[in-house]
Amino acid sequence: MPRSRPNPPPRKRNPPDVLDLKHKSVALYGRFNAGQRERLQHAMTLRGAVVTRDLTRRSDFLVIGAHATALIDCGALAARLKSAKARGIAITGERAFTAALNDAASSAPSTLPLATALTSPLTRDDVDIFAAFDLIALQDERVSFGDARTLRTAAEILAQGRSLADAVRILLQAEEAPVGRHKLVLMPSGKAALQWEQGFSTLQGQGLLPFDFVPDGIDELFEAAQVKQACGEDDEAVRLYDMCARAERSDAIALYNLGNIRLAQGAHTEAALAYRRSLARDPDFVEARYNLALALESTGKLGDALTELAAVLAFDPDYSDAIFNRAQMLMKSGDIAGAKELYERYLTLDPPADWAATARKGITYCSARLSA
Repeated sequence: MPRSRPNPPPRKRNPPDVLDLKHKSVALYGRFNAGQRERLQHAMTLRGAVVTRDLTRRSDFLVIGAHATALIDCGALAARLKSAKARGIAITGERAFTAALNDAASSAPSTLPLATALTSPLTRDDVDIFAAFDLIALQDERVSFGDARTLRTAAEILAQGRSLADAVRILLQAEEAPVGRHKLVLMPSGKAALQWEQGFSTLQGQGLLPFDFVPDGIDELFEAAQVKQACGEDDEAVRLYDMCARAERSDAIALYNLGNIRLAQGAHTEAALAYRRSLARDPDFVEARYNLALALESTGKLGDALTELAAVLAFDPDYSDAIFNRAQMLMKSGDIAGAKELYERYLTLDPPADWAATARKGITYCSARLSA
């Protein structure tokens, strides 16, 4: 058998330009290598960045942890990637981001059109997942020829009935495989192996690494909560988010997520409490303040809700949902002129057609009331 390579160097990629971090917000999403979240957070704080555990409206970068694979099959990771792409937020994996911070040179130019490299049953969304774990590098919908081989291997794994998360885990393990000419295959037992000219071996020459993990730290605990939430196990997710909030008292995201679950359940008082606790840790967390307003309105505290939405718009004047909802609340409170002004402001932000139609109806109603 070929010799083993126990500690391979990380593959150099072409990371986005993330070196200018002053006044930027970076979301470190999912589980990272041991100690790496803390190192990255320290380095970015020194450069003037704000670091969170999940996407917010302030986010400029989304960095996916190298061990965030448990968030794949439940759909949580795909949802984050879709949201970040829609907002034009830079997405990168843990290794590529670390390389960018260290000014590491890039390699493996991406010259092959992605459409050429895609192989059924692999989808375009699947490609984003592989890129998020630094298994490939996407540049203007192009990949390198080496990345094309990786995508073909991924398609073969998926075609044999394995999940997308399994495919990512197998490929990540294969990056640390022994040196030499080999092919990644799945054995009849379902385990991944390397096929050599002279036979088969395990990925690292000494047996396969287990796919599962036991939560034993804040990253694992937070990830477990996200998985439970994505799978609809809300009460268990709330319990785990509460544990996260108690374990890491500077983090506002866990309390925000807890509040979102309670809000969806109709437990508005509990939701409001969670959002207030989140805002106590991060007063500029506009999503938490916006959702607090929704919870307050649902408990009949219209004046308090209007105050919170005013604070949201003072911080983020183009928050269209906040503008629309404040207009609705002002109508309820009897401030017809204020509502009309906000509806008109809402229409300048090019909202979806159905919501725009509702705003126009609101303007018509307000105009009639004001002229009566």
